[in-house]
Amino acid sequence: MARKRPDVMKTLADARPPEFDPERLAGSERARHDLITILSSAPEAPEASRSAARPFTWRWALPVAATAAAAGVLVATLPQGGSGAQDARGGSRATARPTTAGPRHTPENGRLALLNVASRLESKADEGTYWQTTTRSGWIGVVAESGSTFAVVSSETQQWSFGVRPGTQSLWVSGIDDTTEPRTERDTARWRAAGSPKDLTLAESGSGSGGKLGLRIESGSEKRPTVTRINDGDKIAALGARNVTYADLRKLPGDSGKLKEYLEGLYEEDRGSEISGRTEWMWRQAAGLISLPVKPEVRAAAYRVIADLPGIRSLGEVTDPLGRKGVGFALPATERPDYGTARSELIVNPATGALLSDQQVLTKPNAQAAEAGLTAGTVVNHTATVTSKWTDRQLKAPK
Repeated sequence: MARKRPDVMKTLADARPPEFDPERLAGSERARHDLITILSSAPEAPEASRSAARPFTWRWALPVAATAAAAGVLVATLPQGGSGAQDARGGSRATARPTTAGPRHTPENGRLALLNVASRLESKADEGTYWQTTTRSGWIGVVAESGSTFAVVSSETQQWSFGVRPGTQSLWVSGIDDTTEPRTERDTARWRAAGSPKDLTLAESGSGSGGKLGLRIESGSEKRPTVTRINDGDKIAALGARNVTYADLRKLPGDSGKLKEYLEGLYEEDRGSEISGRTEWMWRQAAGLISLPVKPEVRAAAYRVIADLPGIRSLGEVTDPLGRKGVGFALPATERPDYGTARSELIVNPATGALLSDQQVLTKPNAQAAEAGLTAGTVVNHTATVTSKWTDRQLKAPK
């Protein structure tokens, strides 16, 4: 009679110490640490050097057109922040990141890591009368004034309140603690050498027409926040070129393939006015969805859409502009007319799936940006999410 062979896999499993049980590792701090370690030790992939076919310009997932309710300038397009149920104190100036080489990465592990993030989003979420988000944003401008080239940094806090019930209003409060000042001591010295001008002129980003953008040196105490209505009837936000209702947002598919198909349809509608290219457009719209009052499975699907974009890369563990640690993801660098070349990055809390920061990081400065002291690794534009939550109370708008 043949002797029964032992089950080798069962023997090994029985001999495994309890602390290595996969069920105990799932979602644990150790699993998070191991994921980041794996991402950081992958072989280096060459940085893509392709440039956009046409000049780059910003186009976001936007709130609908609005009416100003306080003193201030109403802009034609309103930038959208990131998302995530996060809390942080204080603000942040857009500052230079370390110029030393970061963790190594490959396109493949970027996709795997984002899929891991998507899987951690909760399947259930509360719902309220208002979906409210607070962001802290900053951007760097390069100024050439009276023979002196220097950089200035503008930063502000913004609050968004999307009213989702009939009869509610949606508000955007911008310009909270709005400050514009020279970026470093070196820039301050150059600004003073130029005569300490209060009013500055920058080249308009992506215009290609020689347009100029004005900027004023001032502190938050000198400016009043602007309160803006961002709903148009029952329309509370925009996807691509469409204004959409809360009901429209709740109908978005939680399947990544169907969501990708939906966004591709929007891209075809919007491409006449969009000049950043399909990949950047899809990244921008999917990232914008994460900050809107959509279902958790739609946020997860948005991460999966981003994970399938060509060239997506993981940066390993990084720190966002508010000092919070997360896992970074990036697209290949493209041309940014005011700076040189830069890449789009997302910083995500890998334990919760919350989006911490959506930012642009310089990879190669042009001559003017280099003269102003900007180096590879400088965050030239960021929107960091401070809080994001459901509530039944409207924002208390500043006077």
